[in-house]
Amino acid sequence: MCPDPDPQDRRRVDLDLYEHLIRQGVAEADERGTAIDHVTARRMALWLLPRSQDDPDFMRHLIRFAQTGAVTRALNPKLRQRAWSASHPNRPYASRLLQYVVARGEDRGPIGPNFSAVCEQMDQADAKLIDLRDRLRDSGRRQQPPPEAGYRPVITLAHHDPESQTVTLILDTDTATAAIHAITSSATNREAHTREIQRESQNLPPGSFGKQNRETIAFQEARTAARLRAVERAYQAAINHEGTPASELAQLRPRVVGPNREMDVE
Repeated sequence: MCPDPDPQDRRRVDLDLYEHLIRQGVAEADERGTAIDHVTARRMALWLLPRSQDDPDFMRHLIRFAQTGAVTRALNPKLRQRAWSASHPNRPYASRLLQYVVARGEDRGPIGPNFSAVCEQMDQADAKLIDLRDRLRDSGRRQQPPPEAGYRPVITLAHHDPESQTVTLILDTDTATAAIHAITSSATNREAHTREIQRESQNLPPGSFGKQNRETIAFQEARTAARLRAVERAYQAAINHEGTPASELAQLRPRVVGPNREMDVE
């Protein structure tokens, strides 16, 4: 089982599932051409933790990152040492985690007050999604066994109104949770991309084509991220209205750094 740096009474995600989720996160990052996201980085840190018992200092830095999302100053050289060693068994994951650390730039502080708990919720949501996908895949090969107690069917309905240019979605709770997870991840990645582009544009001459092009791309990315965040807030408002605890996924949102100021993409 994967060690939990902040142990509570919750179901642990087994190592095989973590490796599957990490591979999925890496593939998505490769498709985007960016570094891995916060959640995949945390999963890598937890994967590296039991494999680093020969270096207690390195383990302490990994645990702090897994708990808060903060990247300590000593974590970078520890990762670089492993990433640059051709014979180190953990080189692939250390290299990916190092790439993530570098991509964060100077913003290496904690990611929200409940980073660990929110990531745990994402792990459980991903585990349920994988289990559901496996059930659907197996149903085509053999007769599906009776549903387990408490199992709720998947509900996905949509209605498009051309006149008002709106789309109404009706989802069951589990599917909505998985959808919001995907929306949050996409918004987080777009905000990080916006910050990276804005940082690059600062070094370009004012009025140059390269600077204008990057500012246009950053604006488009920020606008799309703002739409995704609006969906996320609407979901949270609906959950709060029902009297259940609000999702804390928005606390994984990084700040977008503009040319002259810092701001949150709303």
